Formats: sequence, C-alpha cells, structure tokens
Amino acid sequence: MNNNLAKYLALWYVASLPFTANAAGVIDPASQQAIEKILSDVNSPDKPALAIVALKDGKVVYEKAFGSANLEHKIPANVDTKFQVDKMAWEFIAVATLMLEEQGKIQLDEDVRKYLPELPDFGAKITVRHLLSSTDGLPGYRVLKSLAGWESKEPEQHKTILQLIRNQKALNFQPGKAFSPGGDTRLVLLAKIVEAVSGQAFDEFCKNQIFKPLGMSNTVFVYDSNLPLANTAVPYRAGENGAYKKDYGSGIAGPMNLYSSVSDLSRWRAHLASQAPGIKAIASKLNTPIRLDGGPTVKDISSISNFSQHHVGQERGIPKVYMIGGYGGYASSIFSFPAQKFTVITLSSGLAYSGSYGMRLATVLLEDQFPEPSNIEYDKIKAVKLSPQQLQQYEGNYWNPVRALAGKVYLKDGILYFSRADGAEGREMIPLGDGAFQVKIEGDDKFMIRFVDKKIHYSMSGSDPQVYEPYQPAPYTQEELAQFSGTFYNEELDASYVFTAGQGVLTASNLRAGSVNFKPTQRDRFAGDKRFMAGIKFIRGKKQEVTGFQVVVDEVRNLHFKKM
Repeated sequence: MNNNLAKYLALWYVASLPFTANAAGVIDPASQQAIEKILSDVNSPDKPALAIVALKDGKVVYEKAFGSANLEHKIPANVDTKFQVDKMAWEFIAVATLMLEEQGKIQLDEDVRKYLPELPDFGAKITVRHLLSSTDGLPGYRVLKSLAGWESKEPEQHKTILQLIRNQKALNFQPGKAFSPGGDTRLVLLAKIVEAVSGQAFDEFCKNQIFKPLGMSNTVFVYDSNLPLANTAVPYRAGENGAYKKDYGSGIAGPMNLYSSVSDLSRWRAHLASQAPGIKAIASKLNTPIRLDGGPTVKDISSISNFSQHHVGQERGIPKVYMIGGYGGYASSIFSFPAQKFTVITLSSGLAYSGSYGMRLATVLLEDQFPEPSNIEYDKIKAVKLSPQQLQQYEGNYWNPVRALAGKVYLKDGILYFSRADGAEGREMIPLGDGAFQVKIEGDDKFMIRFVDKKIHYSMSGSDPQVYEPYQPAPYTQEELAQFSGTFYNEELDASYVFTAGQGVLTASNLRAGSVNFKPTQRDRFAGDKRFMAGIKFIRGKKQEVTGFQVVVDEVRNLHFKKM
C-alpha cells in the first residue's frame, strides 16, 4: 500500500470512529408511541422482516427490526439482518469512483476508453462524468439481455456485459445531449473502471476501502447468488390469498447486487455527515447535480439528480433527497432532509414499497418542520371556469415516444380527466388557464399538465416535462395485422422473433425470451406487455412493405430487427 493511500484510509477510518458505537437517542414518549403505532402492522412473527433506522445530526435516534427474517422457521429479524438493497448499491459505485478521482487516478472528463480500451468506439466521446450522470447514451444491458433471451433466472454474468455492448452498433443518443433514467450499463462500467484502475476486484475494493474501515461487517456485494449469507432476510411476495411466497427476483450478481443492514447503513450515513477530512470532499462531490453538456441541470420526475445517484425533490415544502428500490421480494428506501440533518432508512423483505413507513416516521419526528400539509388542498386552488366546448379541444390520445408510455385525456360530466394507461382510472384535471392543468392525486406532489402546440408537457413537482404527442389510434383487423407477421432478426443480439397476428393482438415469440403481446397505438406503432418491448415501431420500404421494426424503450432506442 502506498503512503498516500495509507494516509487516505487512515483519515477515512478515524472519521468513522465516533459513529460506530452510538447509542440510540432519546425520543419523547408521545413520539415513541406514535412510531410504534405506525409500525404495529409489521410487528408480528407472521410478517416478513422490516428494519428501520433514523438519524439526526449524524446520530441514531431510532433503530429497530420487526417481523421474521425467515417465516418458515420464525427466525426474528434484527438490526444486523441483511437485505438486498437494490439501487442503494449505486451510491457506493459512485463513491468508489470518486475515491480514485480524489487520488488522481481517474479523471471525470476523460474518455472511458482510456480505462476500458476494450470498449468499442461509437464515434463519440463518452466520459466518466457521463457515466455518473446517466447521460452516456449506452444501451441498457438488462433490456438487451431480455431481448436476447437470456434465461431470466440465471445470475447475470457481469463479465459478459462488455461483450454485449461491443456488439452494439449505435448509441441511444449523443453523449451529454440527453438523459436516460433507465441507464444501467454505465454502473457496471464504472465498477469495471474501478477494477482496472485499482487492480482489485470491485467487491474487494469496496470491502477494503469502504466497508471494513467503517465496521460495516454486514455489507457485501454478492457475485455468486448461490452462496449462502448468514443472517439474511428471505424475500417474500404476498399472494392474492395473503399467503407469502418466496421471491428472489430474476437473478442479478456483481456490483448491482448489494446486501446490507440498517445498522451498517446508519454507519455509512453518519460517516457522510461527519464532514471529516477523509470523506468531506467526496460527500461534497456526491451532491454534484446532473447536467447535460453545456446545458442546465436535469430534473427528471423520479430518477437520479446528482452523483450520489439519489433524487432531489420536495416533501411538504422542504428539500428531500431520496432513493427507492425494489428487487424480488425486497424493498428499500432512504429519505434525507438536508436542512434538518435527518435521514430515515427502511429495508423490507416482504413489501412492494417500504418507504411509507420511513416517511411516516419522519413526519412524527419532524412534524413542526413541514410548512405545507401532507395532502394538497385542492379546494383552495383557484380554478378557471371552462365550458365543455372549451375543454373538448384537449381530448385525445397522447404518446411518449421516448419511454413508450400512452396517455388519454377525456371529458366526462363536464370534467376533464387524464389517464396514463389503457383502462386505468382517470384523474381529474383542474383548469388553471392558458392550457395549464393541475391533476388531482394523493399526497403533496404537484402533478401538472400543460398543452403546448397540441402536445402534453407532463411534469411532477417542478421536474423537466415529459412530452406526449397526440396520435390517432389505429385499430387493425386480423387481416390487416397479418402484414406484420413473419420472422425478424437482430445481428447484434443474434436473436429472432416470430410475429403472428391474432384478433386485435400481435404476438412476438422467442424460444428463450417467451412471448410478448402487442396492441396497436397508432399506425405502425405497438405497445407491448413486457418492459423490454414496451414499444416497437415497424419500418417500411419504398413500396410500403414491412422491412423490420425498431425497439422503442428508454434504455434501448436504436436497435433494429430486420424482416427475414
């Protein structure tokens, strides 16, 4: 170990010492009673595990586990119980990268091919900063994997991802010119850069330079999903009859597969809050906002906002930084309120979403800090009176071509409604004037729709707008759907799909990927019932014959299949 690295780790370790043995702070009896009531419905040996920790000023003020880590054997969960924490892994990938940047071994604006020369030249410079910002333009490997028909239950071999990317012929977009909330290839590449620069396996680097110095003995990146982990919560999913079934997810491994506990994650958050020499600069860089090259900051509805890979938003009028994840039966969430120096983390092995418990705990301990109510008071909004004839001009079907999402605006009993999915219940739209509407939803998020040049600009709590274009539905007969039948092949993935026409439905089949059912949205465009083919667009030749199709999802935007 060189002297600079030894000095760096010493500062890191010393900074961690005041926080590794903090006793839980004292909460007043009324707040304690309110918290116990909130968590009472998970406080049973017949419920899957839920663990929660809250920190104020870098110190633990509440930490407890509920339910069973193993329902079959009624093994109780504790604060050291491990959970798969999904997107929380992203922050540690960023931290490892920034640690090496602090040591002068990585330059954020350097071409990634300097560190990974085996990557193909896509004709545009992709930098480390682009990877940290999800503005790299690389196709998402999970969607590519699904399209190629990799077995859904096999552990993802992160070592083969470079080969998968090497086969691609086009980026989703010019690096730095757009943002992709679904980008995941970038995270694996960042981990590989850490390996290439440090000379260590990524999990060993994190263990030796982050987890071990901080006493995070329950935190580990799992590269072999078949290896047993001690004191790990079994993931469950509740069925229709209320019975729990194990749900381990579709099988991932490597730098995207992190297990940790609330006791360890509280150590990590305390370390970040310490502002000690070993972490201060990195903690500051984690707050670097995501920007397009030479452009403004990115304000996506729910994706990352900064290098920490967290999202920045508002909660009842005060700034909030958060990340929500879920994998198989696991669910994880972290909510931080920087001005209040307060953080709450919730991990679960049996909920689709664990964040409600953390946020409800936060409202108890920070109740007097929120200037706005928990739900928007819509009756106090000054609406503009519009006649049914004036409202009718906004009716129609709308399509987001980037994320393959459909929306519908319709008039009912003199009220305009917006629905984001076919058949879903519509939400009332309150007219504000000049083509602007506020959509009624539960909670304090401000859901806005603005009509600009007959397009919908959809935003949430001040986010950048998602644009939905008007379209006319194209109801095809079975005979008309037959023109899309046939076999379509993609060379990059060495994958083919056979399309067959049914009554109002087009079905694509692949021996390994299974079947995807499509319904027409507009001429030559179809929406699929599988995420990796949520949208496709058929391509026609000079004689208007169908020659192929293009996948239309956020993660993969320029992948074409040719009709054979």
